[in-house]
Amino acid sequence: MDSTTTETAVAVGVFGASILMLMLIVLGYYILLIIARWKLFEKAGVEGWKSIIPIYSDYVEWTIGWKNVTMFWVALGLVVAGAFLGGLTGQFTTTPSGEVVASSGAGFFGIICTLLMCAGGVIALIGDYKLFQSFGKGVGFFIGYLFVPNIMMLILGFGSAQYLGAQD
Repeated sequence: MDSTTTETAVAVGVFGASILMLMLIVLGYYILLIIARWKLFEKAGVEGWKSIIPIYSDYVEWTIGWKNVTMFWVALGLVVAGAFLGGLTGQFTTTPSGEVVASSGAGFFGIICTLLMCAGGVIALIGDYKLFQSFGKGVGFFIGYLFVPNIMMLILGFGSAQYLGAQD
């Protein structure tokens, strides 16, 4: 084996070890997020396993933070309607890399679809704010959530915040 082959093998080994280490760190981080959300549910008196079921966990989280559960369905409906109408009318296309983007000729329907999805997103943010209020957190915590959402959820889950009840 010559020195070039050895150097290449070492470089590939270091690169592979670096990727593996990064994957382990990311996996550990996501496990922490799952545990934090589990603890958040338990603080609110809800079984922790409900935090790991997709969509249902969002519904349960909504009931923890806000008494008006109808708004969950409104937000979900707006986002789904915007995405469905956008796809149905060809307003969104998929790039070769798999990314969904608005087509250049989106026009009126593109604006409507975007507005529907944005309205759903705003209602979801209000739901998040209500969740934080139900744990005694205020506007500052919510603003932090807008910038670093996962960190704020870790603080809420592992912190000393006590559940005060769903908000009106």
